[in-house]
Amino acid sequence: MNQTLHGNRLTEKIRHRVFAEKTPRGVSTGAPSRLPYRFGWAYRIGAWRNTAAETIREAAVADALHRHWRGLAALAGVLVLLSALAWGYVRTLRTLYVEVDGRTVTVRSHLDTIGDALTEANIQILPEDRVDPPVSAPLRSGQHVRIQRARTLNITVDGKPMVFRTLADNIGNALTEAGIKWIPEDRITVNGQEVQPMASLATAGQPASEVSRRMRMASSRGGRNTDINASPAPLNIDVQRAVPIGVQDGQVPYTFLTTARTLGEALLQKGIVLYAADVIEPPLDTPIKPGLSATIERSRPVTLYADGKVRQTRTRAKTVSDLLKDEGLSLGALDYTRPSLTESLSNNMRVTLVRVQESDIVEQEPIAFELQYRGNPDLEIDHQQLDNPGAPGVFKRSLHVRTENGIEVSRTLEKEWVDQPPQNRIVSYGTKIVERPLSTPEGTLTYWRKIRVFVTAYTAATCGKSPGDPTYGITRVGWPVHKGIIAVDPKVIPLYTKMYVPGYGQGVAGDTGGAIKGQHIDLAYDQSNFIDWWKTIDVYLLTPAPPRSQIRWVLPNMQLMK
Repeated sequence: MNQTLHGNRLTEKIRHRVFAEKTPRGVSTGAPSRLPYRFGWAYRIGAWRNTAAETIREAAVADALHRHWRGLAALAGVLVLLSALAWGYVRTLRTLYVEVDGRTVTVRSHLDTIGDALTEANIQILPEDRVDPPVSAPLRSGQHVRIQRARTLNITVDGKPMVFRTLADNIGNALTEAGIKWIPEDRITVNGQEVQPMASLATAGQPASEVSRRMRMASSRGGRNTDINASPAPLNIDVQRAVPIGVQDGQVPYTFLTTARTLGEALLQKGIVLYAADVIEPPLDTPIKPGLSATIERSRPVTLYADGKVRQTRTRAKTVSDLLKDEGLSLGALDYTRPSLTESLSNNMRVTLVRVQESDIVEQEPIAFELQYRGNPDLEIDHQQLDNPGAPGVFKRSLHVRTENGIEVSRTLEKEWVDQPPQNRIVSYGTKIVERPLSTPEGTLTYWRKIRVFVTAYTAATCGKSPGDPTYGITRVGWPVHKGIIAVDPKVIPLYTKMYVPGYGQGVAGDTGGAIKGQHIDLAYDQSNFIDWWKTIDVYLLTPAPPRSQIRWVLPNMQLMK
């Protein structure tokens, strides 16, 4: 219809424009009229064609403009509608921060409740899980929601299995929630590992290394939405009920609960110590069952000292003799015990086995020999020789010795004797006089002994006496002091012995002095010819020799053999 209307309007417009443009001036255009002759039909058709073409072009332009503005108006309307919808969408968007078992994720939703938002985010919630605030709470932007996953427990009690999901923090509370009564003596295992009732569900049944690894993994994940719907791994919990058993321990009865498989394990878990000498009935490998009763016959603790060793042992023997038999110890003929063999044993008694040995021994000790000097008439004077080196003797004694545990307690002298007498060491010195010639400025002299002496000199004035003294200048033998008199020690050189002193000449032993001892001589001088002496020289004793009884065979300075 619009197209028909548009075509009619266009035809009318063309007709109006043709007549308006081709009508001569002054001619009315109110209605078609007959044109003058000069405007023939050919002219009319050409004008009509031109006018129609121009009018069509203008109409096309106008129609295009009309359609452009109409499209812009429609686009503007769509944009306004989309903006309104976008504003409404953004206005209803809410952000949630959801923490699931320590992992935090961000959730955005246009829904009305927390539960709807979690469902939309594909976060699963099971009936036993805990959501705070609850799933029915209205959704508010910026809200924090905490989800705690319940843990699945595969529980076996007395061989009966059950499955239970819980939010309890430890094993004991979880069992209580599951309606399982337990006592501390019950044996609880998680994944095969024994745990205490208060053990945390989060780490129970896991080695320490596995717990550490899981903590590191949780820390490394941070807030990423990694396995957010994963529930904690199920735990296999086995509860073994403790059963009562009775024990008569000597004179002491007691009862306790145990989850052990055998009587021996039950006593060990209870800390009841059994010794090898104890007797228990029934045997330790007896299986545990309710009402089991055991009897322990205790051994006595004793300390046994035997053969250098200390034995802390236990025994059910009645006497000391029985104890030694149990320990495999026998007594010798002289051995004894403290206390005696017939003594009854008591707790913590000390028993000593005394090993006795008696023996006869011979002790010996040396007898020192003596050093003996003797004159040898066949050996020249002032010479010596070893005639016998000497040997010690042997003195022996016989003893009866008694030892107890290796310690001597007594010894008795039975006899003693000289088994070998000593042999004295004999050194002989010469007593043989041998006369020899001596060439001197005074001629050849004969001497019988040469002695090494220390020589000094003196005069009457140096004898320590004043001139008024009656003995002033008088020698020991009564001679006046003059050159040729020699003071000697009479124990070494007899008085009146003739002597020859090189550098002094001949003299006679005719004086003595308080300082003249041993092999020391003092040469007398006149005051006018005094020569001081202070040296050691050899002097010669001239013949004849004095009687043998007056001769000192061993001089003081002579080093005799030892």
